[in-house]
Amino acid sequence: MSEKHQAWGWMLAVDFFFAGMGGAMLVIAAIIDLFIAPNQVSLLGNILGPLCMCVGCGFLILELGRPMQAWRVFMNPKAILTFGAWTMTIAIISGFAYASFGIKSSLIFWNEGDFLRHLLALVNIVTGLVVATYPGVLLGRHKGRPFWVGPGVMGLFLLSSMVTGLALHCLCAIVVPVEGSVLSSLPKVIAALLLVQALMWVGYLWIKASGTTAAESASAKRWINGDLAKGFKIYFMLIGTVVPMILFLTPIAFFHGLAALMVLFGGVMMRIQIVTSGKDRTFLPGELQYRSRLPKGDEKFLKKAWM
Repeated sequence: MSEKHQAWGWMLAVDFFFAGMGGAMLVIAAIIDLFIAPNQVSLLGNILGPLCMCVGCGFLILELGRPMQAWRVFMNPKAILTFGAWTMTIAIISGFAYASFGIKSSLIFWNEGDFLRHLLALVNIVTGLVVATYPGVLLGRHKGRPFWVGPGVMGLFLLSSMVTGLALHCLCAIVVPVEGSVLSSLPKVIAALLLVQALMWVGYLWIKASGTTAAESASAKRWINGDLAKGFKIYFMLIGTVVPMILFLTPIAFFHGLAALMVLFGGVMMRIQIVTSGKDRTFLPGELQYRSRLPKGDEKFLKKAWM
């Protein structure tokens, strides 16, 4: 059986990145609007939230294969993938509807009142949190993938989604300035969350490497001193976490924009590494023997059957 059937590819990692970041952007904008100060998030940021989720959906469809049959993912109510697809669809629709309140046009007649905007903000918080957390839930349920299994990966994905969502909102505020002081405090908030992210990753790897099964320990050691160590230590921890954390603490807007880009890079690299680590897996009793007996695709009886 080919590796394609054994593990997901980089397109799923990119889907996780854009979908999680987009969902977090909806949550952040809604929280600021409802509980801190209205109209403090740029229109660009409000549009990019659902747009990022659309990009993620596109990569997911390509990764699953057979794009013309993508509608089937909505048809199994018992599957977690179906739940995620419907939740993301609702989040995208609600997100674009919420963003429309920032567009000044006579054609958008519903943007005068606050009730609908507040209602959409609540929907965005619920669905956005689900979308931001969903990749971690999806991976954590795979008991045969030692690095993924457990609730810890869910927290890592949610935190990374919030960090990248805040970073993109911060970048949007630099590109399209917004009046008010709320967004000016985002760099310090992001710096604090980056510190929490670094500590959570150290704890996660320590637990996996020292206090779990032999398979989980081996998978974690790939991140510590194995083939995934360079990507984790340099690309994610140094470039995507530590350096931007320092830059966000400076008062210079240019450094904030640079730090935001570095955080986005680190978020992509983290997800690529996690998906790559899914190639490590444990097998059920007798599964390897069963797979060794499967046809490889070039057997004589298969050729005869198809000719």
